[in-house]
Amino acid sequence: MEPIAEPEERLAVHARAYPGQHEPLIEPEVWDGIQGQLGSASAKGRTFTRRNRSGAKASVSLLAGRIFDQTGDRLTPSHSKSAKGLRLRYYVSHRLVRGSAPRDPSGWRLPAPELEDKVAALIGQHFTNPEFQAGILHEATTDEIATIGDKLAPPQESGNAGAEGNSGTALVLVERIDISPGEIRISMSAEHLAEHIGADANRIAEDLLSFSSPFQHRKRGVETKLIIGNEVAKTDETLLRNIARAHRYFDLVRSGKTFGEISEAEGVSKRRIQHLIELAFLAPDIIRAIHEGRQPVGLTSEWLKRQAFSPIWSEQREQFATL
Repeated sequence: MEPIAEPEERLAVHARAYPGQHEPLIEPEVWDGIQGQLGSASAKGRTFTRRNRSGAKASVSLLAGRIFDQTGDRLTPSHSKSAKGLRLRYYVSHRLVRGSAPRDPSGWRLPAPELEDKVAALIGQHFTNPEFQAGILHEATTDEIATIGDKLAPPQESGNAGAEGNSGTALVLVERIDISPGEIRISMSAEHLAEHIGADANRIAEDLLSFSSPFQHRKRGVETKLIIGNEVAKTDETLLRNIARAHRYFDLVRSGKTFGEISEAEGVSKRRIQHLIELAFLAPDIIRAIHEGRQPVGLTSEWLKRQAFSPIWSEQREQFATL
C-alpha cells in the first residue's frame, strides 16, 4: 500500500499545469482590450501604479490593447526579469508572444517605460502647437483657446517615469497607436480629450486628433533603443576618442615606432595600444555613423575591446548590423 501523501504534496500534484487541456477562459485580445479601457477611463489626477501583495509598487501598461504594428497585429504587454531580479516591461507583437512566429523579423519588442515616456512627450509637443490649441475646438473663443492652452500645458516634472509619472496623464487620452518601420502614428480619443479640457466632444476637430512622427528602433540583441520625433541621437564620445587614438598609434607604427616605444611615449600599456589600434581599420562609413550617433546600440568601445572583428569593410558591416 502506498503511503498517504502529505497535504503539501497533494496540493502540489493538483497545482500542476497541463497546457492544451482546455480553451483559455479569457482570450488574450479580450484581456488586453479590458486593460486598455481601464487605462483610458482613468480619472484625471488618479495615480497610475498599483501595489502587489507585498505592498511594492507594480507598473501598469497603460497602452495595452491600443498599439498595433504594420501588419495590424497588436502589441501586448510582456515582461522579463534582469539578472538582478528587476522586472522589465515590454510591448511585444502578439504573434511573438503566442510563439507561432518566435523569429518573425517583422515583429516588435519595445521597452514599455521608454515607449510610454516618448509617446507622452510627442503628445505634449502636439498639444503645445499653437495651431492645435487654436483649432481643436470648432468656433473657439479667445478665452476658450487660452483655457485650452493652460489645461494642455505639460505638467511639472516630478522625477517619475513611464506610466507611474506625469506621462500617464497624456497616455490615457490615446485611442490608438500604429507603429511601422520609420514612423509612429498616434490617434487621440475625442471623448477623453473633450473631458480633459472641459468641452463638448461634438466640438472637437477630429482632423487634429491624429499625427505622425519619425520612429527608429536600434537593436542590440533583445534590447532596443527608441528614437522618436526630432530627437538627436547621442554621439559616443568615448568611442570617437578611441578611434582617434587608434589612428594616431597606427600612424606611429607606420613611421617605424614599436609598441614599446609608443607605450613609453604615450604613457599607456602595450596591451592597451594593441586593443585600440584595431579601431584604425574600421570602415569610413561606420566611423561616420558613429560620429552621427547612428551606429548599432551594441557597437561600443567595450564590445570592440572584447570581440574580434574583420578588417574587411563589407564583413564589418554584416557583423555590426546584428548588434
